[in-house]
Amino acid sequence: MGKIALNKSEKYMNLLDAAYELFEKSGSHLVSIDEIVKKAGVAKGTFYLYFKDKYDLISKLILYKASKFMDSVEYEHIEIKNAEDFNKHVKTYIDFLIEFLEKNHTLVLLIEKNVNVCVNAVIENRAGLLKDLYDELLSYFIKVGIDEQTVKIRLYLYINMIVSACCSAILYEMPYSLEQLKPQLCGVIYDLTTNGGEER
Repeated sequence: MGKIALNKSEKYMNLLDAAYELFEKSGSHLVSIDEIVKKAGVAKGTFYLYFKDKYDLISKLILYKASKFMDSVEYEHIEIKNAEDFNKHVKTYIDFLIEFLEKNHTLVLLIEKNVNVCVNAVIENRAGLLKDLYDELLSYFIKVGIDEQTVKIRLYLYINMIVSACCSAILYEMPYSLEQLKPQLCGVIYDLTTNGGEER
């Protein structure tokens, strides 16, 4: 990486780190862009080289933390050949998601207020293990005869619902605790294959 590229990377990471520290201390709604750039030690114009607004920063911060967490996990690859493999894969996916959320309370607060934006950002910009897991699920559903666009829409809806429900359970334990939700979460995605690809 050249000196200019390294400098850009450092500024980008400084902004993410500064925002995370401030969000952790005060909550995202009370933190301004001016405070973030001041803590990061960069000019305000630099912020807009990397982010459209604070919500864009939040989605990229969550994506960065999620990707970093997933890439640190020891994942045993499962080739999805049948329903049993699929069930194992989905359980692994959801276990990763829950572990990530439980270990990142500040991010849970950010995600809970911006679920749609965050899920969309992660799906559109996924990388590393996040990309591998998503692509394997997508490939499996296409193989069993479900239209690709239908699968993408349903995965978006189901991931959105699961993330939202887990955030509420972690933060408020309402209307159900995480322990109550866990046994039911896999069934939400299993339902994707119950109609053999036909629209209901």
